[in-house]
Amino acid sequence: MSEEEVKKKKKKEGVWRLYEYDYKTGKITLKNKKCPRCGKITAHHHNPERWACGACGYTEYIGKETKKS
Repeated sequence: MSEEEVKKKKKKEGVWRLYEYDYKTGKITLKNKKCPRCGKITAHHHNPERWACGACGYTEYIGKETKKS
């Protein structure tokens, strides 16, 4: 294989990166949130703190809620 083919090969990600297993209850849960617009998995970003969907562009910001008087 040439260097270009090696660079283009995508590293396979395992299921253990997407899900958590609770040994006490025996339940499998998703680590990330699902997008309310398209249903795909969203990514958690830290600066600014937000959840973002790469498929449809939906973004949900996390922060202190302001009180309305």
